[in-house]
Amino acid sequence: MSTPTAKFGERYFATRKKLSGVVNGVRELARTTDCALNGFSDDSELLQGLKNPFLFVVCGEVNAGKSTLINGLFGSDLCESNVLPETDRVLWYRYDDSEHDEEITEILEERYRPIDFLNDFNIVDTPGTNSVVKGHEVITERFMPVADLVLFVFPVNNPWGAATWDFIERFPDELHGRVAFVLQQKDLREPKELEIIMEHVRDIAQKKLGEKPDVFAVSGRQALRSKQREPFEERAWRESGYPALEDFISKVVTESPGRRQVLQDVRDATSSALRRIETKIESQSGVVKKKDAVLRELEASANEKRDEFGNLFEAKLEGLGEVFADEAEGAIADLRGRLGVLSSVRALFQRDELPREIEALLTESVATAVEELADVEAEEMERVCRKHWKNAVPRMKKELTEKIPAIDGGVVDFARARQNFVKRLGRGARQAAMRLKLRGVLEMQLESRRAVLRRWLVLVLVLTAVAGGLGAFSLHPWSWIVMALAVGAGLFGVVQSFRSGRELIQWFRTRAAGSGRNFASDLGKDYLEGVKEFFVKYEALFDEVRGEIFASETELRPQLEQWNDLFLELKALEQEL
Repeated sequence: MSTPTAKFGERYFATRKKLSGVVNGVRELARTTDCALNGFSDDSELLQGLKNPFLFVVCGEVNAGKSTLINGLFGSDLCESNVLPETDRVLWYRYDDSEHDEEITEILEERYRPIDFLNDFNIVDTPGTNSVVKGHEVITERFMPVADLVLFVFPVNNPWGAATWDFIERFPDELHGRVAFVLQQKDLREPKELEIIMEHVRDIAQKKLGEKPDVFAVSGRQALRSKQREPFEERAWRESGYPALEDFISKVVTESPGRRQVLQDVRDATSSALRRIETKIESQSGVVKKKDAVLRELEASANEKRDEFGNLFEAKLEGLGEVFADEAEGAIADLRGRLGVLSSVRALFQRDELPREIEALLTESVATAVEELADVEAEEMERVCRKHWKNAVPRMKKELTEKIPAIDGGVVDFARARQNFVKRLGRGARQAAMRLKLRGVLEMQLESRRAVLRRWLVLVLVLTAVAGGLGAFSLHPWSWIVMALAVGAGLFGVVQSFRSGRELIQWFRTRAAGSGRNFASDLGKDYLEGVKEFFVKYEALFDEVRGEIFASETELRPQLEQWNDLFLELKALEQEL
């Protein structure tokens, strides 16, 4: 049972509100997806039908209590009620933010009031059926065919007024299923008398309309007073007979075939619109997926170019090994010059920096040679990237976007990329050369040579000292013999110095030749990483295009989620309908 604070037809209006929310969501989604929808504009017949308020027409003779009935229903002094009729016009109560009246014709006046229930219910208060005959034509032509409910009001002390019954008899088709009879001022009759009068009214109505309508006995004044008082007087409201009438009105509102058909039509149209939007989103999604596939194909072809450099790595390893061997020969030449007799003797008496100097010379010469080779490689990679981009641009313009980033002056700085590649390999060459540990093994070899030369030098010095001592004691020719031995030992030491120097140089050459492969393999990691880094910088050009595709995907994702939410809401409404 309804309550005085409840709204007639709450279930219907809740459903209508949900459906309106879905419709607005569909319209917004159609706008964001650029999908044209016919019949969904604000002034479209479909949406206007959804928004149209329920129309209640109240008829009855003068002083039957029509205005009081209306006021009691809505708990508001909407209509003035007088002993004498207020006007001979039809009064159409509608909603507006400001209170004002508009005269439409001599017999029709629209009254706008800022009362919330008028958003959903329009009230037509007619003059007495026994008052102005020409008003009947207006009711017939304009209101009766479209009214959701017609209430015929009779005073309980005289429900036999011929004018009203004649009026009812004239319009049976228009009133079928949309009419109720109300006996006003029920407090003037006893309950048993009311039952007899109500049954008599049903019988007459059946003869006039061909069916027995619902008949209610009420007291409008009592209902109005109960609703306007604080706190609300529920007992008086129930005694007024309004609960049964209000439940009937709620049922009419909720179960109105015409209104439910409007909801169904809007639901069907919204479902159709969602299908069109779904097709649009799927089309857009397909375009995005196609663009993504094209871009991935272009990126894959760029990776293939990068891999081509990697596939040639074995051949380049030999080149790097040869570079190391060539530069090692330069170090050997310097080593040969540093292994002379005087240099060797001097090394016996002071710290020898030869290993460190040879390593530094070899490292720098190898790094310089590798950097020159790397510059050539970087130039070739730039040429390959530019050619690849030149071939990719026409396809991107045709299948992806017109906003193609510039290869020069944009996100790619080939000059810096080449510089980084050269520096990387130069740094890698120095580290690879030092990891060969040639300095340490060279120091060991030189120390071994110095030990041998040091023994010969000691022998020469000892023999010379002995010869000098013998000479001092005039022990000739023994002094001459010992001196000859000292000279012989010295000459043999010089020969040994030359021979060990050649052996050391040959050892270093062999060692360098054997280290070339290790050097190239060690440097190869830096080479491959450098190539990858170079192409990554080039492929940053595709990132700008991918950003546009990602933006489209990001835009579609919430659209798909919104579509799914709207679809589920519409499915739930389908169950309610």
